[in-house]
Amino acid sequence: MNIKKSTYHHGNLREVLISSALEILKEGTLQDLSLRALARKAGVSQTAPYRHFEDKEALIVVLMQEGSYLLQENMLAASESTKDPVEKLINLGISYYDFAEANPAHFRLMFGGSLENKEKYTDLVEIEHKGYEIVQDAVGECMKLPDAPDMPPEIVRLACWSLVHGLANLLLNNVTNDDIPNDEAKRAVVCEVISLYTKSLFNK
Repeated sequence: MNIKKSTYHHGNLREVLISSALEILKEGTLQDLSLRALARKAGVSQTAPYRHFEDKEALIVVLMQEGSYLLQENMLAASESTKDPVEKLINLGISYYDFAEANPAHFRLMFGGSLENKEKYTDLVEIEHKGYEIVQDAVGECMKLPDAPDMPPEIVRLACWSLVHGLANLLLNNVTNDDIPNDEAKRAVVCEVISLYTKSLFNK
């Protein structure tokens, strides 16, 4: 259902547009998102979105920045939840899944190759790098453990990220065959899989 014009005022039009863009992405794909479609969804004039976004790419950048902030907040909370390096890495993986489950539109946009030249958006790159550093620090702590694998830290980081990202994608797209009996069991299975894999890396 479109948001009525009466539900926004001059001060919150931008927030209404962002919310409407996320609804479009939840219901469809990136191809369905345009500033014209955004105006229809928000129930505003076709020129209204241009007051806040120069074009579709500018809107995508804002959505990706917002998602990166949310993910970073999740990971910071997970990183601060324990002193144990392995448990910290496990919690980071679970927080990554929790973000994807709670924010599927952001998640797909952030990791779907939505921008051809992301490097020119320095603010976005900086936000993403800060999130990467949280994982980098956690893996670095784990690699100091006596039973850490004898391999470069970047390979371990990539392996951990591949596991949680792939798992999140499978669950978001309901591609799990009969391995997970119902939706209620998803998070419990995620916790078990991430814990099993991470502890096996460090012989815990």
